[in-house]
Amino acid sequence: MQQWVLTQPKTLRLDTFDPQAIDTENNVKVKIEQVLFSQSDYDVYSGKTKCKMPFVMGRNAVGVVSEAAEGTMLQKMDRVVIEPYIPCTACADCNAERYEDCENMRELGINSQGLLGNFVNLPSAILHKLPDALSNEKALFVSYVAMGLNIVDKLRVEKGRHIAVLSSTKVGIIVAQLLAYYQAVPILISDSTEMLAEAKKLGIFYTVDTNEKDVEKEVLMMTGGRMCKEIVYFTNSKYNMHDVYSIAAFNGTICVSGYGNKDSRISVAQIAQKHLNIMGVYNGCGNFPSAINMLVTNTVNVDDMTGDKLDFAKLDVQLAELKPDNLSSRSNIIVID
Repeated sequence: MQQWVLTQPKTLRLDTFDPQAIDTENNVKVKIEQVLFSQSDYDVYSGKTKCKMPFVMGRNAVGVVSEAAEGTMLQKMDRVVIEPYIPCTACADCNAERYEDCENMRELGINSQGLLGNFVNLPSAILHKLPDALSNEKALFVSYVAMGLNIVDKLRVEKGRHIAVLSSTKVGIIVAQLLAYYQAVPILISDSTEMLAEAKKLGIFYTVDTNEKDVEKEVLMMTGGRMCKEIVYFTNSKYNMHDVYSIAAFNGTICVSGYGNKDSRISVAQIAQKHLNIMGVYNGCGNFPSAINMLVTNTVNVDDMTGDKLDFAKLDVQLAELKPDNLSSRSNIIVID
């Protein structure tokens, strides 16, 4: 068995060790075939996102079952996507079966050792069998769609409601597609002209390029002066929180999501003045089956969200040479033979 270990920022070491037997907790052995490498993964690799090293990266991966314990409902050679979220099962929210709200959530590749190896032993509960109609490349985006579905659930989306999505990355396009599917009216706000062009191709009618337009004026016009009762703000976005406040309607809700470490501030006084509600969504726990269906039916289109393919055997050299400029709009795929 092999895995790449991050020993310090931008320094990888390939470890080789004997195969580990499955046990009662990690009762399935998965041969990893592809791992997504996105902006959030690069932030871990570069040291921007802090983690305790040595650390194994890899948050989104697909593979094939190599061995499964009896009673797992999985068989050898089943293709699976791996859910990176592992609830603690012991906190009050877990006991109430609100696993997405777990206060001690482990997330592979973020705060727990990840999936960047050729074989990994995992609990069957976080493995989801893939239908033949869904390619490995598309399945790598299941966790993004699942998080988007959790955002939709939290906001209790209403038909015809204008909902602003502020995002500098491809997850904004995914959430906008989901909002449109549930008959809301998404307004995608971004500093990425390329990403906004892709969104328009996918039928997202209302877009605002922050490089060219005044956000408040544009949203005022698009909503007929009503502004937005709901706003989705991704923490890795490159916007001033004043823009978020300015487009929020009175009694509005701001859903904060994502993995960015940017310190974005809005004052308590501003929250009080507009009676704003602030909520957070940090994961896609609980919505993986629905997310798989959304991708199979092409309700969410991720066809243009992948970039270069990287070779597992040469990963240390390839990542050292990688320019992360395009990772926000197109994730690379690490291929494991």
